Amino acid sequence: MSVYVIAIGGTGTKIVEAVCHLAAAGIYTQGERIPKIEILFVDPDKGNGNLKEADGAIATYQNCTKNIDQGINPTLNWWMQTKLEFLGLWTPFQKADEFRLRDVFKYDNYNGNREVIRHLFDVLYTEKERDVLLKDGFLGRPAIGSAIMTQLRQNVATNESWKELIGKIDSDLTTEANNPPQVFLCGSIFGGTVASGFPTLGRLIAKEFDNPETGNLLKKVKLGGLLMLPYFRFPSKEDKEAVFARSEEFILKTEAALRYYGTQDLKFDTIYLLGMPTMTNVEKFSKGGSDQRNDPHVLELYAGLALRDFIFTSKPNERQVILLSRNKDNEISWEDVPDKDEVRRKLTNAVRFAYIWLSRIVPGLEHAKTKLGEVDFALKFYDRESIKQSGEWDRINAIKVWCEAYLKWLGILHANGIGLRWFNVTAFYNQGNLIIDRSNFPDLVEKGLDKEINIRIRDLSKKDLQGIDNGTTGLAKALYKVLSEKSI
Repeated sequence: MSVYVIAIGGTGTKIVEAVCHLAAAGIYTQGERIPKIEILFVDPDKGNGNLKEADGAIATYQNCTKNIDQGINPTLNWWMQTKLEFLGLWTPFQKADEFRLRDVFKYDNYNGNREVIRHLFDVLYTEKERDVLLKDGFLGRPAIGSAIMTQLRQNVATNESWKELIGKIDSDLTTEANNPPQVFLCGSIFGGTVASGFPTLGRLIAKEFDNPETGNLLKKVKLGGLLMLPYFRFPSKEDKEAVFARSEEFILKTEAALRYYGTQDLKFDTIYLLGMPTMTNVEKFSKGGSDQRNDPHVLELYAGLALRDFIFTSKPNERQVILLSRNKDNEISWEDVPDKDEVRRKLTNAVRFAYIWLSRIVPGLEHAKTKLGEVDFALKFYDRESIKQSGEWDRINAIKVWCEAYLKWLGILHANGIGLRWFNVTAFYNQGNLIIDRSNFPDLVEKGLDKEINIRIRDLSKKDLQGIDNGTTGLAKALYKVLSEKSI
């Protein structure tokens, strides 16, 4: 089962970051149904800081799965069974010198009898809009983005990332008759890139497969989309003439985009809309580039849960409207989560696993390098030589890096003032820093709910774990199995 996530713009990359963490926790596995998720970024801003954060999340996930080589075993409720592949970045700017609207459309070439085209261009765009550098994105201007995105039809045939995407979908249609491919586009509707790119990319995909000569394969492809309504804002700038995104215009631009989408045949089977009643303040303004690094937001986590719903819900015969809301204005509890029992169990198992790995397993293994006999759980999976091998420590540290990233991501989600109440965040995160103190383990989920960490470790040492490997991979599997059996 292949799922293709096309992440558009900066918000699309933030959603992918959430998808990586949810995939690690096993959110995208359901029984023996374990999809492979392939990710394509679409963004004119190749240096976007949010894009680099998402790249890092994918790399951490892939490095962890490469090192632990865990294989697929649904009976273990194992994390990271979902395979993530990165298809690259697709930018609408195919030439390095085409970073201005006037350059893309050869504005300076319209002279003589063709000068009327320049006059039309002057009516549609201000001089600053024509001349502004767009290498940092479309600067919150859908009108600019739409003009650039119309050029996509001309260059898709030569773009390697796009050709790879279409080729994979086409192959799935041939070889995976019982599991047709699923394509999921996501991003924010209030920016310039997604507002213009969402309908264009949807049409391009539909055009590739809605062809009578190939048997109208589009009806076999499940096509979904997710649009984020305005959920953050940043300080206004004094320069009213400069071209950049303005959060005070987000609502107006969202309304205009929705009205336009309502008039179009977008070919999507399912479309999700996610928003918040109040927008979160982003303290640091950046128009794009490496400085644009927004903190994770709980709405991006919900976008990842929407992807889960899309994956495991059958292709509908007609579009449906399904509403999701929270019970309290100032709080998000487990009661506000779709499929809350399974989602809660998997996210909680991953939190406990990460905390034990950082607070007990890694320090214990460091000690075992010189005094193996004093660490019971290490004796079960290593001998005196293997505990010192660099390959084992590559695996130990790969898991450590993921554990730190996962807990920090959850910590930020809880600390940004949205009202998330899933975990006792003070037990592992404070003002940008992780707190790894084994005495806090009983309070991770609810105060006093968990046993002391040493009791969990003793369970690990005593457990009959037939079929589980030795070494770091076996240790990680065993720990996760013990935690899964004592869930919530």
